[in-house]
Amino acid sequence: MALPKLNTTPSYELTIPSTKQKVTFRPFLVKEQKNLLIAMETQERRDMMRAIVRTIEACVEEPITSELTIFDVDYMFTKIRAKSVGETATLMLGCEECSESSEVSIELERIGLDGEVLGQTVIELTEDISVKMRYPTYQDFMDNEKIFEDTTYTETLLEMLMNCIGSIMTKEEKFTVKDETREELVEFVESMSSEQFEKLTNFVNKIPTITQQAEFKCSSCGHRNDIKLKGMDDFF
Repeated sequence: MALPKLNTTPSYELTIPSTKQKVTFRPFLVKEQKNLLIAMETQERRDMMRAIVRTIEACVEEPITSELTIFDVDYMFTKIRAKSVGETATLMLGCEECSESSEVSIELERIGLDGEVLGQTVIELTEDISVKMRYPTYQDFMDNEKIFEDTTYTETLLEMLMNCIGSIMTKEEKFTVKDETREELVEFVESMSSEQFEKLTNFVNKIPTITQQAEFKCSSCGHRNDIKLKGMDDFF
């Protein structure tokens, strides 16, 4: 005789930011939460990202692909978590005045996406050469060893920028970046002038990200803080 089912899981709806597709999801269960906790204990960012994506795949009813962007994954996981283990999260935030930490309760349902999701973006570098930019997918991050290394801000920015270049175009040819070697792409980027490089970094810096304002009174000095939380690392 089969054991009884403990719970009837409710379903909710969300919209994937990059595609505007509406999908239905359920809260995650103990089996998914266990995998998240195990990944968190390893303190390996790649393990945590993999566990988050697997949780999304398990909870969303519709098939999803590796083409989800990083901000898709962050946004979807935040919405799923809010319906799974509570709509608030307690964070330890540092005071702008004295740097002491205070416990702050954040309403996860209020987390939104900061930044416009753009369509096709082509950036002209010279009269003859332009690049088509794209949002990096979570699979791009999983495949890029450099992203997970202890690197400088400049090195991380360079890796992110190269992940955002979809193709390089001249008047006669189009080069799809995934068909080229990493060495050739690094050489192409490093040959840019400062002005050309800035055009691409402007795109990178405007990639949408989850965000929320956190207002709190410091428990140590009483200073009233208004801090902008940005990105998955600030919330979890």
